[in-house]
Amino acid sequence: MTKKLIFMKGQEFVQKVISGERDFSNIELEQDFDLSGYEGFDELQIYLRDADLEEKPLIVENSKFRQLDADGLYLPFLKANNANFKHGTFMGANFENAQFKDVDFRYAKLAQVNMRNSNLENSDLRQADLYLSSLIGTVLTGADFSGASLQYTNMQASDVKGIKNLGLARFVETTNFQFADLTEKEKSIIRRELWAQQGKKRRLFGGSG
Repeated sequence: MTKKLIFMKGQEFVQKVISGERDFSNIELEQDFDLSGYEGFDELQIYLRDADLEEKPLIVENSKFRQLDADGLYLPFLKANNANFKHGTFMGANFENAQFKDVDFRYAKLAQVNMRNSNLENSDLRQADLYLSSLIGTVLTGADFSGASLQYTNMQASDVKGIKNLGLARFVETTNFQFADLTEKEKSIIRRELWAQQGKKRRLFGGSG
């Protein structure tokens, strides 16, 4: 049985974070909340940068943050397994070392996001925009990239084994897969996309390539 979510206004959420609260599991934030445009955003950013988020991470597991606008948010070590960020805007945000297993990122704007060393296992990234995003060292096993934009996305040294619908993603030929952990299935998709680009010459997988 799915646990009922507790509704929370955006202003209340920000105030609780700044006051030191960390566990926001099973909440539903007001839809369309413009966090980056909120008057208390700068104060929140200063607080988060000064906090020891590795020791005491923010937890939003099983919560819903649909259409949240949080461009530039600094929130490494976030624990967000099974959260819903559908249609969210997080351009330039820092989610390094975060836990995003089974997360709904459909249609999310994730351009230039830092997700280095994060876990996105089984996450849903269909139609998401990952332009110039850093997924270095991330776990992407089972993640669905159907229709996602991977234009100049950096997946260097990431675990891409078992990734879903890579062949249906856009701009795969521009993605950096150097030293990524790939099966022959993923390699064949990448080669096909590169071969489709006439005159394309790049080293694919590191080592001898």
